[in-house]
Amino acid sequence: MINIAGESVDKKNDNLYDAVLLGSKRIGHGFKLVHHPHLQNLVKREGICIECCPLSNLILGYVRDMKCHPVKSMLEQGIPVSLSSDDPGFFGYDGVTMDYVYAYIGWDLNLADLKKLCLNNITYSRLNDEEKAEIKA
Repeated sequence: MINIAGESVDKKNDNLYDAVLLGSKRIGHGFKLVHHPHLQNLVKREGICIECCPLSNLILGYVRDMKCHPVKSMLEQGIPVSLSSDDPGFFGYDGVTMDYVYAYIGWDLNLADLKKLCLNNITYSRLNDEEKAEIKA
């Protein structure tokens, strides 16, 4: 199950709790997870992937500087994270290349970090195990 939760700067937004309690395996956005240390531990323990859309977060004003993006600390804590685009037709770009570029530069990532993000995209996708193994090979 994939849920979109925590895509907000509203302090009253608590739908991340619902997403975790409903057994989500992947949470779209999860931007507000950084404000919930207990949920961070649960997400890490349960292997729930946070699907991050860094360029969208910048365009929508959730962050003003990629160096301050909350997903950077999630990566450092070992929380599974994947990168995705968000409404590319609306924002006028295709694919996830620019999301990776902004994350790479803004979060000071290395090649191992980029590889982990790419593998997380496969691992936490809805592909079956055979398709995942074929892509990873």
